[in-house]
Amino acid sequence: MRPYCLLVLCGMLSGALQAQYQIGHTSITFTDPARNNRPVLTEIYYPADSAGDNVAIAAGLFPVIHFGHGFVMVWSAYQNFPDTLVPQGYILCFPRTEGSFSPNHTEFARDMAFLCSAMEAENTQPASPFFGHVMPRHCIMGHSMGGGCTVLAYQYNPDLIKCLATFAAANTNPSAIAVAPGVQAPSLTFAGSYDCIAPPAQQARAIYEAFDSAVCKIYINIDGGSHCQFANANTNCSLGESFSGCATPPVTRQAQQALVNGVLLPWLNFYLREDQGAWPVLLDALATANGFSSENTCLGITRLSEPPAAGPDWQLVGNILTDSSLAVQITGISQNTVFDFFIFDASGKLITAVSGQWMAPEAPLTISTAGFPRGVLYLVAVDQKGEKRGQKIIVR
Repeated sequence: MRPYCLLVLCGMLSGALQAQYQIGHTSITFTDPARNNRPVLTEIYYPADSAGDNVAIAAGLFPVIHFGHGFVMVWSAYQNFPDTLVPQGYILCFPRTEGSFSPNHTEFARDMAFLCSAMEAENTQPASPFFGHVMPRHCIMGHSMGGGCTVLAYQYNPDLIKCLATFAAANTNPSAIAVAPGVQAPSLTFAGSYDCIAPPAQQARAIYEAFDSAVCKIYINIDGGSHCQFANANTNCSLGESFSGCATPPVTRQAQQALVNGVLLPWLNFYLREDQGAWPVLLDALATANGFSSENTCLGITRLSEPPAAGPDWQLVGNILTDSSLAVQITGISQNTVFDFFIFDASGKLITAVSGQWMAPEAPLTISTAGFPRGVLYLVAVDQKGEKRGQKIIVR
């Protein structure tokens, strides 16, 4: 499994190499002229060479994540996210709006969407500390109320929003569930089985199911995970759990956040950094799940949000399934080439791998399907350069 292992290793190494930044912080009040110059006070954490407030940003281009807080929660409750993501080379923006007991969900969603454009503008202004440092790839994320508002936000800036992630998302007014079918960006939905503030079946799970299945979506249910432990300790959230009767979750905050990071980091690296090596790392995290269950509709590599980058001319086509074997056909190769082949189930679990097969021009390869689960599976071929092609197969 040489190319696959190399991809995984490269993904890990790229993460290690990116984990070189200190955490800088600044506060900016942006003004949205489209809403009567609405002020949007924003806390921003960014990669720096030395930690502190208003320090210089590190050299380089960085993707941007915009994070919506939960009901009557403050941005500082989510320090675990910049602590994890900024050292990996991400900018995080936390709007401080709509923190009252009567928040306007639409305005909060529009704040998150507006910040994507605001940071793009910062990238072009020589006086800005972010001048020339903003990669034009934005992700919106949120917890609880902020998770529901994340879903609402997509419609207000679909051209800039490349992906969205939610943590114990709560339905909103207007309904995030009703809006979810129109989201045309990859989504990552986290829920906890011990959440009694926003029970997943009526909230996060319902939003996930409403997302368009033709767009890559992943659902992670953390065994024993609680509503509040997606964030750091917060009095308001803890009181809510106490009143709801779930103040003592069976997993620790540290364990719950570690499970989140194991999936979130490769997912972000793939969609925001376009790091191809992050995809098998993500699949491996899903396949070796310990402490959570997962579902996805991502169909290997074939249903991503954007067309794959230009690569070699070879294609994975003409797969013929017999009673006990799969005939794999590769076209567009002019000489013997080494390929690795991987078959995954719908959740991303690796079923089998066939390593180091020489493919002559137009020659088929036979893979035994004995013992395979019935139903839809996904075949991925990887060449020596790490280029991938995928195809859905059905085992009857």
